[in-house]
Amino acid sequence: MDPHEPSTLERLTRTLLAGRATLPEPWRTAPLGLCLSGGADSCALALAASRAFHALPDAFPTGIQAFHARHALRGSESDGDAASVRELCGRLGIALTELDAAVSHGPGLEARARTARYAAIRQAAGPATLLATAHHRDDQTETVLLRLLRGAGPVGLRGVHALRSDGIWRPFLPIPRQDLDQACREAGWAPRQDSSNQDPIYARNLLRLRLIPSLESEFPGFADRVASLADAAQSLEPFLDRALARLADRIRLHDDSHGFSCDLSSLPDPASDPELDLLLDRAWTRLGRRPWADAQRRRLLSDTASGATGRRSGGQGEIAIWGGKRLRIERQLT
Repeated sequence: MDPHEPSTLERLTRTLLAGRATLPEPWRTAPLGLCLSGGADSCALALAASRAFHALPDAFPTGIQAFHARHALRGSESDGDAASVRELCGRLGIALTELDAAVSHGPGLEARARTARYAAIRQAAGPATLLATAHHRDDQTETVLLRLLRGAGPVGLRGVHALRSDGIWRPFLPIPRQDLDQACREAGWAPRQDSSNQDPIYARNLLRLRLIPSLESEFPGFADRVASLADAAQSLEPFLDRALARLADRIRLHDDSHGFSCDLSSLPDPASDPELDLLLDRAWTRLGRRPWADAQRRRLLSDTASGATGRRSGGQGEIAIWGGKRLRIERQLT
């Protein structure tokens, strides 16, 4: 290694500082909170954030705080994670808040745990705190592939964003996982290993452990190209947003707390309109529901466009009501 070349940890520190400097207000000057699990990725985040704070303390006028949410799903492993995060934060001089984040019952354990974790941390940190997570380039690749395998369509190509509207920030999204591992080794820190990450019963683990390495061996650079595809798709997002806004006005799309409605009378063939598909995807998502399957949705749009009147249930218990080429989707209240 060139003695004049910065270490991996130093490069991560520079990436974090450069990324924070480009954030829009008010996030650029907001208090910084670190979401720490104890794994290599989040430990690298803590190490880089600590170096950044000591290098440029004026960039963090309120200091840095860390948060560790416990789901109590892995018994002694969870206890070990908490103890490891506690020790790391003690060494780095970072204030740590430990939280309980109970996971609700139902399908999709990973998604439910993530929702519980973010909710608990956001409540403790407050709405004005920028919350940094250690998502990286490999996470982006896995997310894009998972969404495509689940039939997400073109929207799925965008992957995850570096900054969410609710202040979740991913400063290491351009960085490969191996660099985060290397940063921990350079600092002499042994991160925790989550045994559940080795279980291929979870789709993301199957991609990470088997499918992506296999494809990478046959097509070197595959993972980076998939992640770059997400970058390209995100660059087109402003143009797509404007097009969908025009369509929303045209069909008089209206959202409320119970559902959404629209008028399809101005569209020649709603069931085959790709922009309408994307617009309705967003409407279902804002409703807190998974969009209806393609075949079910096409049938619904065809029925609405015919001018007939009817109703049916679908998705996660929503009710579709149509008539006069107007469509209304309502979630059932429990």
